[in-house]
Amino acid sequence: MFPPIEYLGYAERWFGKVRYDLASSGVARVGASALAPVPTDDPAARDRFRARLAARYRVPEAEVYPCLGGSGALFVAFAALLDRGDAVLSESPGYEPLWRVPEALGLRVSFFERGAALEPERVMAALPEGARMVVVTNPHNPGGGLTPEPALAELAARLAARGAWLFVDEAYLELMAPGRTARSLAPNVITCSSTTKCWGVNFARAGWLLLPEERVSAARTVELHLAGHAPAASWALGAAVLDAADALARRADELQKGKRSLIDAFTRMHANSLTWEPPPPESLFGFVRDRRGRRLLPLLERAAAERGVIVSPGEFFREPTAFRLSWTAPVEVLEPGLVELAAALEL
Repeated sequence: MFPPIEYLGYAERWFGKVRYDLASSGVARVGASALAPVPTDDPAARDRFRARLAARYRVPEAEVYPCLGGSGALFVAFAALLDRGDAVLSESPGYEPLWRVPEALGLRVSFFERGAALEPERVMAALPEGARMVVVTNPHNPGGGLTPEPALAELAARLAARGAWLFVDEAYLELMAPGRTARSLAPNVITCSSTTKCWGVNFARAGWLLLPEERVSAARTVELHLAGHAPAASWALGAAVLDAADALARRADELQKGKRSLIDAFTRMHANSLTWEPPPPESLFGFVRDRRGRRLLPLLERAAAERGVIVSPGEFFREPTAFRLSWTAPVEVLEPGLVELAAALEL
């Protein structure tokens, strides 16, 4: 049986059901009216989506593979590129599906500890013998830090010498480096993303993989097992999002104005109890640690039930003494939510 993804279970229990949401990590959902009208049954929509992606990220169309959301891209990548029993090295703290999915597929997962930026030396020191893939996020989820391309290129080169892939989840990269992807850094780099987190179009379920052309047929085989032929509407919406990407990015900037200063003030006020590595200003979230080393999940569950405030418990990122704090909610929700959070954590 597939193991549960505890973070997503937590999200199902609380997201949309409390007054103060300081957990949702993507740009607020945009209305469909913000996009150009699209036909939902256009058989050419998939090719149009692929062409838009190839142009934006400056990769050959043959290396673009549309998937049903970022989650679908994760599953397809692990299933298409690796065999049962292969070794995978994943970051910690890290986004839970990045190790739960390979576990579910019978892969052997181990971890390396990372900070705000990725250090190739630390990764290589933890690499198991015969490992087939290293899995990272850029920007880091949950920390928000951005790893420079030269560091990723160095890591990719060192992994290539060991016959291993570098898989980079770029779900939030458009916020900090629009139109960029690590796929162009080396042949053994594979990336994924979607229209959800940076542009606020989660209803499209339009995600993608960027990978070597010779691996696309394997990805297609996996998708046929999962979904058969995905709906043309997803690809039509995905193409429309890319057409509107600049406008959606401006919207995201407007929505975030004034919020980060509230978070900086909160962390300064409670610096005796909490610590964090401040992410870049474009980030939507950061990872906050408890200086007392308390396991925070019980306090955070009670905060949700009794005070109506949620953050993302570090328990689900492999660090029980921390939490991911997001600032995508409106200011009128964020300000009182931070007050309730401080009370719930007994700061």
